[in-house]
Amino acid sequence: MGSLGRFIKQFGWVSLLFSVLMVMLAVMSQILQNASQFAEVYSVLLFITWLGVGVLLVLFFRTLWKLYRQLKQKIPGIKVTIRLTLLATLLMGIPAITIFAFSLNFIQQGISQWFDVTTEDALEKASSLASITLDNKTRDSLKLTQSVVSQQQIALEFNPIAAVDSIRNLINAQEVALYQTNQQLIAFSSQDNTQILPNTPGDNLFQQVRKETPYAAIESQPGATQKEQFVRVFIPITNSLNAQYALQAIFPLPTNITELSDSVALATEQYRELSYLKGPLTFSFTLILSMVVLLTLVTAVLFTIRAVQNFTSPIRVLARGTKAVSRGDYTIRMPVKQQDEFGDLINSFNDMIARIAQARNDIKLSHQQAEVQKLYLQAIIQNLSSGVITLDTQKQIRTLNSAAERILGIKSEHLLEQSLPFLAKAKNLETLQDDEAMHQQSLQLLFDKIVQHFDDHQNQPNLTWALQFEFQSSEGQKILMLHGSPLPSLEKQVAGYIIVIDDITDLVQAQLHAAWSDVARRLAHEIKNPLTPIQLSAERLNFKLGRRLQGEDRELLERLTQTIIEQVSTMQTLVQAFSDYANTPEVELQKTELCSLIQGITEMYQNPNAKWQVTSHLNNNCPLVMADKARLRQLFHNLIKNALEATEDLPQPSVEISAEQIDEDVLQIMVCDNGPGIPKEAQNWIFEPYATDKPKGTGLGLAIVRKIVDEHHGQIRVKASPAEGTCFIITLPVLASERT
Repeated sequence: MGSLGRFIKQFGWVSLLFSVLMVMLAVMSQILQNASQFAEVYSVLLFITWLGVGVLLVLFFRTLWKLYRQLKQKIPGIKVTIRLTLLATLLMGIPAITIFAFSLNFIQQGISQWFDVTTEDALEKASSLASITLDNKTRDSLKLTQSVVSQQQIALEFNPIAAVDSIRNLINAQEVALYQTNQQLIAFSSQDNTQILPNTPGDNLFQQVRKETPYAAIESQPGATQKEQFVRVFIPITNSLNAQYALQAIFPLPTNITELSDSVALATEQYRELSYLKGPLTFSFTLILSMVVLLTLVTAVLFTIRAVQNFTSPIRVLARGTKAVSRGDYTIRMPVKQQDEFGDLINSFNDMIARIAQARNDIKLSHQQAEVQKLYLQAIIQNLSSGVITLDTQKQIRTLNSAAERILGIKSEHLLEQSLPFLAKAKNLETLQDDEAMHQQSLQLLFDKIVQHFDDHQNQPNLTWALQFEFQSSEGQKILMLHGSPLPSLEKQVAGYIIVIDDITDLVQAQLHAAWSDVARRLAHEIKNPLTPIQLSAERLNFKLGRRLQGEDRELLERLTQTIIEQVSTMQTLVQAFSDYANTPEVELQKTELCSLIQGITEMYQNPNAKWQVTSHLNNNCPLVMADKARLRQLFHNLIKNALEATEDLPQPSVEISAEQIDEDVLQIMVCDNGPGIPKEAQNWIFEPYATDKPKGTGLGLAIVRKIVDEHHGQIRVKASPAEGTCFIITLPVLASERT
């Protein structure tokens, strides 16, 4: 029922038009058989024809308008529909028009031949021949009857019944009847023994007999078919007494003669009717043929359009599915209405979309997992203490973590998407930062070293390498350890490079401190033992020999022994410094208000008579730190002592100590003087043990200061210039409860 419903919905109007066409053909066939009906149904037929034309044209142009709108709307499959429709129209139109032309010519010639003069003459002659034959038969029957009746005149008077029967046999009539002029039956004889009464003549025949006029004509049996005809002979008879009678003889006509006569009469009548309707028939046949051809073509075109649209419906379905997929909708499923190759194609499309959706979900899941892994790795890399730089195959910097920014002292936006060979040139590095020339030069030298390592290993791209580099940053000199390694791709090719940068300054310094501590411990042990005997021996020499010598010799002895004692004292001081450096007591960290500690230390240096001045600028909300007060006092005393020694040649030496919380977890202390500053080349080694430019210095003061800062998990750096003096900048972590 579903298939029938779809067929009626799609092709019902085509079936209706086809039915109308069949009705028209049937009516035309009936008209050809009976031309008398033509005039009656001509107007109706013409109206139905034009009505069908109108309906057909409306449907046709409505379909064409739909095709035009679909073409403008770029409906999928419309171009194929139009192309196939034009092709089918061309294939059907040429044969149809050819057949129409020949058929039209045939109809016109056929109708002309129907009404040919020869045909009309033949019909007239055939009609005349039939009429002559029947007339001869009638006259022969009349003469024969009159002749036999004259012979049986006497018998009719005396024995009419026998005479009538004899007459019937002699003339071979079907029946013979004898009447009085008053229409009374006297005698009757028939070949049919079951027939009781004769064929009754009409009143007009009796009137004609009274006038003594015989009657002979062809008549039909009442109620019989046209083919059952006979010859009626009705003659007057006068007996010897001058009495008048009437004799009727019925002669049956042969069936073949009757049929031929009727056929000729019918053909002649139809021919005359058709001759009258020749013009309308020609026009009607031409119009009907034209409408049949037009109906056939237009119906075929409409059927083709609908069939092609059904044929291309899978294209529209697939196009709709493709557009949905292009919008990212992978849940769509196309309905399968055909169990053929197109249905298989749509099923394959649905399967493909399902697999694509599954693959897309898998890719999305993999992408999410990759993003999670990427974020995880980025979080790890960003929180590494080591600097990480990644390069592509063209040695352009792709990523740079915060540790690398901190170690190199430069922002990532100045390096990203830049190539190392480009950055290795000093003129390009000058655009990065303008803080310090030495910093830029050190960066340029570092990048140049990395480029050299890549160039040296270009024939071995998979080889890893390591480099130790002394880097001058804005915070001071750093010792960096660089490791380079290639990044593999899925094709097992080099996809880029990674450089890991470690600041090993603290490690190297710790190693140096450990080495110097061991040296200091050994020196203190080896030197300290003989100093006391030397001092005691010098004092004993002065005591024993001083009483025996006089004058210049005594003065010389005292001077020499005093020199020995002073040098021993100096050596003891040096040994004590070695011992303090080597045997640092363990720090005892406790909550300390550093500002109060600094305030107390600066007050110790308040001396109205001194030419120097030690001041402090402290924050009222100074946070607490975990510190060893005794060690911090030693730190500040060493820095103040060094500052005063560096400014002793100035007319107004000054030392200033300030403290400020620069971050939520960092407290910065600055100890600055107005001295001549420290040369840049000396700033790299002033914190090293035994590094001093003073004639009487041990070179351990700043080394101890740095050691104390390290013990408090802080950092120290120096900033100096001849115009501004020297500033030692110390940063210490703030107590967690004090962080803002």
